[in-house]
Amino acid sequence: MSKDEVGFLRRIKYVVEYASLRVTAWVFQSMPEPLAVFCGRMLGRFFWLIGAKRRRIARRNVQKAMPGKLSDKEITRLLKKTAIHIGLNTVEAFWAKKRLRKEDLEGRFPMEGFELLKEAVDSGRGVICFSSHIGNWQRFGAFQAVCLGGFSAPIRPATNPLIRKYMTRLRSEFQIEELSTRAGVRPMVGALRRGRLLVILIDQHARAGYTEATFFGRKAATTSVVAALGVRLNVPVFAAYSLRDGFTFRHRGYIQGPLELIRTGDRDADVRANTQLFNDMVEEPIRQHPEQWFGWLYPRWKLADRLERKQKKAGEQAEPSSPGY
Repeated sequence: MSKDEVGFLRRIKYVVEYASLRVTAWVFQSMPEPLAVFCGRMLGRFFWLIGAKRRRIARRNVQKAMPGKLSDKEITRLLKKTAIHIGLNTVEAFWAKKRLRKEDLEGRFPMEGFELLKEAVDSGRGVICFSSHIGNWQRFGAFQAVCLGGFSAPIRPATNPLIRKYMTRLRSEFQIEELSTRAGVRPMVGALRRGRLLVILIDQHARAGYTEATFFGRKAATTSVVAALGVRLNVPVFAAYSLRDGFTFRHRGYIQGPLELIRTGDRDADVRANTQLFNDMVEEPIRQHPEQWFGWLYPRWKLADRLERKQKKAGEQAEPSSPGY
């Protein structure tokens, strides 16, 4: 197959994906809330049925993160609930698009600690807020953008250029500035120096620029950018997360801060210590509501797995060979 033919098929694929997305969005946006919630729950069950690979990853993650605390049946029940929450998040992302006015959200998404965050943002100094993939982090972010006049966030762009433009347009409506993840830390520094709120999700495996921090008792490659920028630029740092109220489209947000960062004068040590502090803060609500954390489905502990393989290999090589007869 020639390059032109491959390119043509790829463009057709992009158009079909984009059209499917727009039709799906229109269908869910038109639904009454009870029907949308029902569809979200059914979609989650469907995800559970077809996601064999993700089920294996998630089960192993739970077993490693909470060894001996849950039986196989309890893990299955937990992960089925996680799949339902993901289905609800998916449907709600479309359903809520036309319902993101401040007056619509205040009753559905009350937030604790919001006033201190708003005060820090209004000061114009630049503020960092780190969060995780728990509850409905997307809607939580949209609510913060509506109430705070937008924010900046490092975002990995979609492969499909049509979907990428569509998502960029949606985010721009809420004054969410996309910062390329490929451009490193410079755009984040620029956003903070312009007095922007910088929002960063820190609960996924970091491929570069990471600190080896403990997460659920296991080594995890955790982005060090929040701690590094907080220490270096001396800007306020907040932690935030949201929790869904049962299997509904209602939530509660929690904002903690400004946090007292560890500052000893040793910048490298301070970055490591503060990154561990942030990991501990992210871990706490996940332990309380593990069914709402999206991260079980992804290889969060690649670093720990790699270290365990090295230790196992080193142990095997150190074993004395059996004497021959």
